[in-house]
Amino acid sequence: MKDVPLPEGRADAAQRRKPWLADRLSSWLGHGRKRPAAIGADAAAAGAPAEPLSAREERELRGALRLCLQARQTDSVAAEATAQFMRRYQESGMARRTELLRVLALECSEQAGTPGTSSATLAGALAGTRVRFFKRFNTLSGGLPFLVGLRADMLRHRKEIPQLVPLEEDLGGLFSTWFDVGFLELRPITWDSPASLLEKLMRYEAVHEISSWADLRNRLDSDRRCYAFFHPRWPSEPLIFVEVAFLPEMAGNVQALLDENAPVEDLRKVRWAIFYSISNTQPGLRGVSFGNFLLKRVIDELRSEFPKLSSFATLSPIPGFNDWLRKLDEAQAQEYIGAPTAKKLKKIDAGFSLPTGAALPAWLQERDAAEAAAKDAGETARPADKSAAANAQALRRDAALRLAAHYLARETDRGMPLDPVARFHLGNGARIERLNWQADMSKKGLRQSGGLMVNYLYDLDELDGNLRKLAEGQPAVGRAVGKLL
Repeated sequence: MKDVPLPEGRADAAQRRKPWLADRLSSWLGHGRKRPAAIGADAAAAGAPAEPLSAREERELRGALRLCLQARQTDSVAAEATAQFMRRYQESGMARRTELLRVLALECSEQAGTPGTSSATLAGALAGTRVRFFKRFNTLSGGLPFLVGLRADMLRHRKEIPQLVPLEEDLGGLFSTWFDVGFLELRPITWDSPASLLEKLMRYEAVHEISSWADLRNRLDSDRRCYAFFHPRWPSEPLIFVEVAFLPEMAGNVQALLDENAPVEDLRKVRWAIFYSISNTQPGLRGVSFGNFLLKRVIDELRSEFPKLSSFATLSPIPGFNDWLRKLDEAQAQEYIGAPTAKKLKKIDAGFSLPTGAALPAWLQERDAAEAAAKDAGETARPADKSAAANAQALRRDAALRLAAHYLARETDRGMPLDPVARFHLGNGARIERLNWQADMSKKGLRQSGGLMVNYLYDLDELDGNLRKLAEGQPAVGRAVGKLL
């Protein structure tokens, strides 16, 4: 889109005001500095109410923003004002940043054009003005990381400041171009990588927390790989990374997979590459999709390094499972569990009925009452009690697996799988291969899915066919999962 020109005489006036502007901006920026929160930091961690600007501060800020929004792309006054705004935002705490965003959103929404301008023309002019404003930051040193953090803050405050929505959407559109996978660099992360990068890996890990340096070293050992995408203008910051383990068979338990005392696998014998953690690092890049390209690039790299490697799968969490369980009524839960399992449960307890709400995921995880009481008392359960406990646990396991199979393969939102991880992998052409009981017994794993995990299989010859099945509303499933359905 073309730049929106300044009204006649404004450019000359802006140049005459340049010394005044610099003085004013320096004054405005000179308020006491506090140690700032990171741009895009979690609001709860930063957690303070908005810190209002004084009338004078707001007036001066809006004047500077007006220059940024209305001036020509090459205007040096606007470039300086943009740099001053970036520094001010970076040096402010979260409470003050909320107010800066509010003023920015209001100023952008008030660029109303001239009387008689059609709504379509006005909308186009406003979009062009906002895009030009963001492009100014991208020319500054550190401007790209700043914009990514700025959009993360915008996403957080969209509801309370509705005028932010078009700005956030325009910035997201720019990111789709600026972070196109054709511009990104795939690089391995190893134990020999800079310590600053390894610290980021520990901080950004979003699936299985890295508990120590020893844990990290284990994940970067000779039978492991870690790859990340980097942007050439942000070379020290991984945008997304994937952790890979080489195993002789498909993994079904994350405790065993991450065991620091397990022997190193002989790479001459392994046949499986297991993707066990994929972490996006930048909330401000939400909606910019490069995770699927990451996996495809990594598979190509692995096949090049290990020509005999033939099988690729994930060991994935099921993050939305327990939340979905809590919304089921008894009739739904019984339908998804299936009549045979429900009948067996009735045999154990004639008065049994499936719990609902928060009690359902709790019931699926609980130990048998007699077994638990004996263990808590330091006693050995009687054989009859052990048998009953084993039977009850087997039925709970069967019920949980059937519910999870239904959730992953049948529950949808606008035609796509309801679970976000399933949506990602099935959208890449994988299939739901196997469900794993007690596969993640961490607090997070129990809270999200009762310890269940799932393997998604990447059969390279079937990816396109699986995508067609997904488009037809029938996600591809392996034989074991098909039996549960």
